[in-house]
Amino acid sequence: MGVSLVHQVNINATPETLYRAVSTEEGFASFWTSDTRAQSKLGAIASFGFGGPTQRMRVDELVPGKRVKWTALPDFPNWGDTTVDWEIKPAENAQTSLTFRHTNWPASVTADDLGSINLTWALVVDRLKQYTETGKPVPYFAFATR
Repeated sequence: MGVSLVHQVNINATPETLYRAVSTEEGFASFWTSDTRAQSKLGAIASFGFGGPTQRMRVDELVPGKRVKWTALPDFPNWGDTTVDWEIKPAENAQTSLTFRHTNWPASVTADDLGSINLTWALVVDRLKQYTETGKPVPYFAFATR
């Protein structure tokens, strides 16, 4: 099974708004990396660029307003066959709960590497919250050209 990284946050946005953000090219480019190529289609391969290296993800699950799940391809060290899951649920006070999981990390990955990855995901999830609450793009990794 491996190690899991988890972040949970309540967001002042509808489940549909949050789902669009985590299932479309426009959404990902608005909070994660401006160098995004993605289709909202099962089996599609999404590509996320980081100023040189690129990580590809296979779209494994799309449940509108509820969940998006991917499997990472082996582009970054230790990322192959890890899974990324964006779970969306209604919460109290007209908020939406997002539980983000990046799971199935191999035992060979170091605690230092996991700590760095987990911190980056926390910052990315915070950008997702900002974007879905304001509608203003705030990609964590921003590049001059797309």
